[in-house]
Amino acid sequence: RPPRSTLFPYTTLFRSDGSGKLTIAGPEAKYTGDKGSKGNAILNRGGTGSWEFKVGGDQGTWVGVSTEEKFGAGYGMKGLFYGGPGNLSDGSSLVTGHWGPKFGDGDVIGMRLEQEGDRTQLAFSKNGVGLGVAFDISGFSCGEFRPAVSMDTTGQSVSITETKADLAAFKASSGPGVGVEGDWEGRFKLNVEKVGEGSWRLCAKVGNSINCTVTEKDGKMVSGPIMSTKMMPPPHLQQLEQEVTSILEKLEGLRREGEELVVEGAGKKEICKHAAGPGPADKSRVNWIN
Repeated sequence: RPPRSTLFPYTTLFRSDGSGKLTIAGPEAKYTGDKGSKGNAILNRGGTGSWEFKVGGDQGTWVGVSTEEKFGAGYGMKGLFYGGPGNLSDGSSLVTGHWGPKFGDGDVIGMRLEQEGDRTQLAFSKNGVGLGVAFDISGFSCGEFRPAVSMDTTGQSVSITETKADLAAFKASSGPGVGVEGDWEGRFKLNVEKVGEGSWRLCAKVGNSINCTVTEKDGKMVSGPIMSTKMMPPPHLQQLEQEVTSILEKLEGLRREGEELVVEGAGKKEICKHAAGPGPADKSRVNWIN
């Protein structure tokens, strides 16, 4: 390991990609570039271990691991990452969409990396709640992975701290939490994300993705504009898609009943159950490995 710094005695130091878009202060990296470009940073050491990333600024930061060889500027950095809209990425391409919740200002993302022989496991948590193993890569070895981050919006920042958490601490719950947030499924799939006090973003998936923001005012739900992708759904889904759009437009109720989510609108009542997450990505999903 490198000698201890007199300013940062724990030698937990980020190094930037040389793009000039980041300022580095030991274990903290802050983005100072323009919107739309990227600034990357990598830790000076890694291997099997656990860390916490304290995130600042707007949503959209990526956290994960890269290697000395694969670290670089912009989309030139390859690795295993979680972030953006809650996706998994290999640094330049999508691995799994909607794997976990979004995160942003004030959130703490925990990460556990295990490297043994030709197997790498990478797990995450958000604010102390386990999200599970994101990557489980077998039959591949590339040397030491190190914590790395990527940002693209002025004011975003990440500070990192080493922890003692083991893999068991990152296990995802097998059931729903206590609120309406999370992934649900019934006649259609529904993701509910809290975006503010008394405000949620709903994203339904039928043939298209249909989403809106709803706000609770005086005990009533008020839906914002409906946005949707524009693909032609299969014939057997067209009627359901119209119904779901109408439910979101005229949403009247969104509540938990036991382990189920009740969605009411346009004179209809939908019962949704907790949906299990997509699970870890394997080697076949990571483009730079194959």
